[in-house]
Parts: sequence; structure tokens; C-alpha cells
Amino acid sequence: MGDDRGGDPDEIPHDVRAGLEQLLAAAASAAADGDAATARAALDTAETVATNKLQPGERRDRIRWGCAAAIDALPNGNLAAAYADATAAQMPER
Repeated sequence: MGDDRGGDPDEIPHDVRAGLEQLLAAAASAAADGDAATARAALDTAETVATNKLQPGERRDRIRWGCAAAIDALPNGNLAAAYADATAAQMPER
């Protein structure tokens, strides 16, 4: 076990990955259920986590853009959920 910040710039620390996965899943579920306020809160938090915890680069930019696109899609819950799911897919395989 070592420092989570070292190594491959595309590697996402386990705790950050888990947090983003949970937030994006919660956002997708809330959006699909028509709960735009909860979806927006989860997406805002996911965007903040990506900004503060991921190394600068293409992956961080794609995740941040995906969160913003999902927020912009609200109140269309199905479209926002699709953006949240697509954003979650931007994280590398474990």
C-alpha cells in the first residue's frame, strides 16, 4: 500500500472511485425517478470531487463535463440519467 496520489495519472484512488461511482449511481437513479433536486445535488458533488481529487487531464475533464451535461439535461430525467451513466463509464476498469 502506498500513497494514492503516485503512479499512473489515469489511476483513480480507490476511495475517490468509490465516491464517484456512488454519487453518479445515485444521480442516475434520482434523475430516472424524477427527483431532479437529488440528482442535481449528487451531480454537483461528483463534479466537485472530480475537480478536487482527480489529477488534471482528459479523464478529469470528461467526468466534470459529463456531470455538467447531466445537470443541463435536467429536468429530462432519462437524458440526465444517461449522461450520469456515461460519465461513470469514464472511470478506468479496476
